[in-house]
Amino acid sequence: MPYQYRIDALFEWITKVNGPGFGDVLDAGTGAHSLSWLATLPTRSITAVTVEDWRLGELPAIAPDARIVRGEWTDPTLLHGEQFDQVLVDYVIGAIDGHAPYFQYDYLERLRPHCRGAVYLVGLEPPPRDGSLLDQVCRVRDACILLAGHRMYREYPAELVARWMERAGMKVGDLKRFPNRVGPRFVNGQLDVAKRKLPLFGDRAVARAMEMQIEELRASALAAGEVTWGADYVIVGTVAP
Repeated sequence: MPYQYRIDALFEWITKVNGPGFGDVLDAGTGAHSLSWLATLPTRSITAVTVEDWRLGELPAIAPDARIVRGEWTDPTLLHGEQFDQVLVDYVIGAIDGHAPYFQYDYLERLRPHCRGAVYLVGLEPPPRDGSLLDQVCRVRDACILLAGHRMYREYPAELVARWMERAGMKVGDLKRFPNRVGPRFVNGQLDVAKRKLPLFGDRAVARAMEMQIEELRASALAAGEVTWGADYVIVGTVAP
């Protein structure tokens, strides 16, 4: 069954800020959630770029009229010469380090020639390092990713990303934060990521000890219930045609 769009406060806010006309839209790092939202909008066209081969099977069913492009923004020929009225950058900045280490610092300059209107950049503030159970969940997740030999997501503060947008020639307008209500879905999701990395550990004793730590932490964090912790944000940039 195709992925169905779930109401998202950030996307609904973008819809309100943008108004009724979206024109030609670029989803610069697409996933099922962002593409399912774009498919509900009055667009002229949707171009969705993904670096992940496994998504090529699911995305056409979500938005049959969209053009799905497999490519990496490190490729200078990707979408060469094409421009778009609205560009969505949905949690791309934090994800880049896992695919193209350090390219996040040049990514917005790479994207700038494809923009002729608004840029909506969605991001996640770095998780609070406050010693809470949720902080521990994130630390254990990251430790498992590193011990598996993989690279972590790396999130950046909104004000820093806004400066990068300005450096890339985008005029920054609205910047809105959305505090997160975090509960079982977040806890299980992050610790499941950690658990999936255990078979890749080089030391089985360390893997077994970490599995016990994961499940003890899961029980404690789930028992704590839902709390407000951290925030997502949307930055609106504009580029003169």
